[in-house]
Amino acid sequence: MPWLQGPVVVVGLSGGRDSVALLCMLVARGCAVQACHVHHGIRGAEADADADFCAELCASLGVPLYTERVDIPALAAERGTSLETTARVERRRIMQQVAARAGAGAAIALAHHADDQAETVLFRLARGAAGLRGMRPVHRAEGAVWLRPLLGYTRAQITAFLLRLGQPWREDSTNAVADVARNRLRLEVMPALQHAMGREVVPIINRSARLHEESLAALECALDQLPLTDPQGRLYLPALSDKPEAYRKAVIRHYLHRQGVSGLSETMVLQVYAVLPPDAPASRVNLPGNLRAVRRQKRLIIEPVRPGEDEA
Repeated sequence: MPWLQGPVVVVGLSGGRDSVALLCMLVARGCAVQACHVHHGIRGAEADADADFCAELCASLGVPLYTERVDIPALAAERGTSLETTARVERRRIMQQVAARAGAGAAIALAHHADDQAETVLFRLARGAAGLRGMRPVHRAEGAVWLRPLLGYTRAQITAFLLRLGQPWREDSTNAVADVARNRLRLEVMPALQHAMGREVVPIINRSARLHEESLAALECALDQLPLTDPQGRLYLPALSDKPEAYRKAVIRHYLHRQGVSGLSETMVLQVYAVLPPDAPASRVNLPGNLRAVRRQKRLIIEPVRPGEDEA
């Protein structure tokens, strides 16, 4: 992807190899960079040392650094979520705040690389969540622009880059423990898959994900050209009545996405699909973001649920 010039890029800096490499690359490219480090309150002295390392690195590069401490274990217990999920949510929240303060056009850069991409594809495939979809180099979500400039680089290439620079990094000891699904994928599944195939599998998996993404982009483009909605932006259902089921599902997913519905899943598409027939038991279904899909007069409408209104 092109390296950005001009607007501020906020780098999520953990002190680990990947984020250190990303920060150094962006600085070398002359980008206007700020860094954000989140202390999770989990690894004690090791996490304190990570924060000190990030402060020293940014000072040596002349990069402004914002550091925030969060008690992730306490928040996870309060919310009933895992440590990993809670930490991810808090990191994203804090980075968005830093980007908002950095001014208009600021983006957030994350250090995911090609190996991470392959692991993500396998993770999503195993969960049945998104087929072969991987992470996008540029993604707009949650009111922010998220960049992943390192998706074209492998872990080995990133390591070689830092060694050439003579730039040290921090190692997170928890990454070497196969106690969560992501770590097991990296430490056990990927090496076993590579051994079974007798070749490097990261570029193969990522190529499959790229081809899948291109097919989806082509489908989205084709659906954009079809007269599926009326002048008010409502989905005109008679236009779908004689079409195959797969086509109708694709149109529903496309329409929900264009209407800003988040967290799209097959279950959600099937729930909306079930209200389309005129004789369906229900004519509406609740959606994330305080929205609902309503069948009304041969049209499907996405509307907000007003405070105090019955959501059933």
